[in-house]
Amino acid sequence: MQAMNQASAQPAAFTAGIRCITFDLDDTLWPVMPAIHRAEARFYDWLRVHAPSVCARYTPAALVAARSAFIRAAPASERHDLTSLRKRWLRGIALEADTCPERMASEGFEVFWLARNEVEPDPEAAAVLEVLGRHFRLGAISNGNADVFRTPLGQFFDFAIPAAEAGVAKPDPAIFRTAARRAGLPAEAMLHIGDDPVCDVLGARNAGMHAGWFNPGTSAWSHDAPHPALTFGRLGQIPIRLGLVRPAPLRP
Repeated sequence: MQAMNQASAQPAAFTAGIRCITFDLDDTLWPVMPAIHRAEARFYDWLRVHAPSVCARYTPAALVAARSAFIRAAPASERHDLTSLRKRWLRGIALEADTCPERMASEGFEVFWLARNEVEPDPEAAAVLEVLGRHFRLGAISNGNADVFRTPLGQFFDFAIPAAEAGVAKPDPAIFRTAARRAGLPAEAMLHIGDDPVCDVLGARNAGMHAGWFNPGTSAWSHDAPHPALTFGRLGQIPIRLGLVRPAPLRP
């Protein structure tokens, strides 16, 4: 990343009080759907060997549709824990297909989950996190069930708060407050960055944090709340906007 080669600059005045930056994971630091598709495909390959009676009932597409419908039908109070929901669904389809429910919920889930963490980070992510980590504590706040410490970016993070651990999902302010407690900081000393205007931007603001919107698609801000003070079209813009590096000079 060309900007990373420039000399460091003093942080801008509005970031002076920030001591920790938290990130959303899926569709912020990496695209989520390639990992999900790969994980579902690997799980179906496992089913072909270890639970062929499930494959006799479901095509790969039908199985994904069944899983999606199960999660949509779950009570709102349970949707923050995708791992628990998936394991319950796996037990159900195992019983339906007369195969071992516990093996499905343990070994079968593990096959899916390990592949779920084989993400392909944004090309700028590692360099950005390396720079930010020199100045701030770094955390993750995610509604998904990826484990950032099992990904190529785990080395840059000090802590992670998944929704399953917090007991609620974004945009509930409680998950952000859990992150602030983990960081040992007041909410106003934290900046959260994510791609979802409601879950990430409004959720963080409602918890008293600063918020940055990762908006690579240049979507319009369509909410009554004020537009976020920090909006990034690329991850590489984050250290520049925070005053940590100078932008690369324009070429003549």
